[in-house]
Amino acid sequence: METLNLYEIAFKCASEGLLVVNDKGTVDAVNDRMTELFGYSKEEMMGQKIEMFVPKAVREHHVGLRKGYTENPRSRPMGMTGMNLQGQRKDGSVFPVEVSLNHFVSESKNYVLGLITDVSQRVKMEKELINAKNNLYELNQELETLVIKRTEALEKSQQLYEMIAKNYPDGVINVLDKKFNYIFSEGKELAKLGYGSKDLIGTNYLSRLDSNLKELITSKLTNALSGSNQSCTIASNNQHYELNIVGIKDEKEVIDRILIVEINVTKQKEIEEEQRNALERERELGEMKSRFVSMASHEFRTPLSAILSSASLIEKYEKTEQQSNRLKHTDRIKSSVANLTNILNDFLSLDKLSSNVVQSEIKEVNVCEIIEYAICELESIKKQDQEVCFEFLGGTDCIFKTDEKILKNIMLNLISNGLKYSHSEGKVLVKLYLDNDDLCIEVKDFGIGIPEQEQVKLFQRFFRAENVSNIQGTGLGLNIVKKYIEILKGEITFESKLNEGTTFLLKLPQKK
Repeated sequence: METLNLYEIAFKCASEGLLVVNDKGTVDAVNDRMTELFGYSKEEMMGQKIEMFVPKAVREHHVGLRKGYTENPRSRPMGMTGMNLQGQRKDGSVFPVEVSLNHFVSESKNYVLGLITDVSQRVKMEKELINAKNNLYELNQELETLVIKRTEALEKSQQLYEMIAKNYPDGVINVLDKKFNYIFSEGKELAKLGYGSKDLIGTNYLSRLDSNLKELITSKLTNALSGSNQSCTIASNNQHYELNIVGIKDEKEVIDRILIVEINVTKQKEIEEEQRNALERERELGEMKSRFVSMASHEFRTPLSAILSSASLIEKYEKTEQQSNRLKHTDRIKSSVANLTNILNDFLSLDKLSSNVVQSEIKEVNVCEIIEYAICELESIKKQDQEVCFEFLGGTDCIFKTDEKILKNIMLNLISNGLKYSHSEGKVLVKLYLDNDDLCIEVKDFGIGIPEQEQVKLFQRFFRAENVSNIQGTGLGLNIVKKYIEILKGEITFESKLNEGTTFLLKLPQKK
């Protein structure tokens, strides 16, 4: 089969509209896809001005643009960023298109090869980014197997189809023999891949592929030799390519060659990925809002109900000898107010951290004093006979460079958790020591522990384990602690066993 046939196959089988226009702006050649896109027959398009495909409102303006391009021809894309191009069909309807222009010379005459893509689907999906998931835009349709006949103008047609193949944008046209060796390869994508057309002739197509793709493509090529058209999308070197594979028949109707059209669809894949990420973020935001409403309604209702009932009961204790009853309910009100304050502080801290407005203020601080302050502050929330034991294992020097306020908030949170999730008469152990200049703080309780299957979610926002549903909490504390530790460039780990307790280990680097 002559090279001419390969060029004609590439031209006629292309899934985008292809047309050739001379320097007078007159159509010299079109492929079958052009008839599908614009509704004209080939006979109606041949010899007509290119403006027949342009909406009437801009045809006069387009004539000037065409003449300017003819005077200064160059290869360039149209209809991309900042440009919205439209084509007009025979029935008068218009649709969005993307156009690539490539200039070439044949027999001392100037020609322009135009590739026209219907981007209606892409435009629609860009406008519906949230609701659309799939099918941004179909670049290609399955290639048909065509039997090419010789033409009378062999040499002239050969040059035309050769220029079409060489200027095929964002893709490569390949023809292989039955052993998958290159017979022909052209297209602008070749240069991007670092290959020259002549470099590939005679080499094996599979040698270009990553090892993990060879089995898949071998199967596709074998099926094409059996008469089954194939298509697939592959990824290589951070690029995505759509492959359309068909067998080519010889004059005896026997398939002895394989045509592969590769198109770079990386931009489309990136759009799809952005779309999926946006939908995932929207889903996560919806779940977070739902958890927040559920948590807030429960955590605010309980202390408010306690305040209301205690306030009502206090009014009934009018006599002096009932002072002990009044004090019991005022203590209950104070405790409920403290709970509400803690909840609001959690929300305020979370808002500041999420807005990236929290800045560390590094200075020398006495870590022992910070821990003792936290223990003293949490005295009011201790259950009956609960005890917090603090041990400094570093000698006498308790000075360390860090942020005092952030460390204080971390310790208040970790120690209060130890008390909250421990039983009455339980202990919370706090150890402080240095490890290779890192400040290490260990907070250990012997409480209810964390179910193993839920430990992976421990630092997530609004997460609360199944075994703490009857204990007050917002599910924000450890998420806030994690963010504070990240600000200080430290790390936090933990070990926990159900009904045996939990140990948190905090490591902070020495700030210079």
